[in-house]
Amino acid sequence: MFFKKPYYFTTMQNKHPSFFGDRLRRLRLDRGLTQTQLGNKVGLSKRMMAHYEKHVTRPPTDKVALLAQALGVRMEDLLKDTPASRKTGGDPKFSRKLEKAKILPQGDKQLLATMIDSLLKKNKAKV
Repeated sequence: MFFKKPYYFTTMQNKHPSFFGDRLRRLRLDRGLTQTQLGNKVGLSKRMMAHYEKHVTRPPTDKVALLAQALGVRMEDLLKDTPASRKTGGDPKFSRKLEKAKILPQGDKQLLATMIDSLLKKNKAKV
């Protein structure tokens, strides 16, 4: 009896299939988003987001475009292994906290900026 290859084998035949899932996960975490939150922005379930991040398959091109838009990157940054796409985003928890700090009143934002500047100076980091 003849068996067709399962769908995920046929979609994973590119040279480095893990690039997409790894990049998708890293970009999502860098922006402080859960799989559910990002999925809601592009019309995908949490289960499908996990599926794509685990390298089982890539989403259709129209969904890749929506994911790229929601993450604020180019489609190329999700699909190709380029130096720009390999940049690390730092600490996801810290990024989430900074994202939440955007809603603070202006005076509190200035205080937070002063505190950050003081810590960077203390640790001899360039501001």
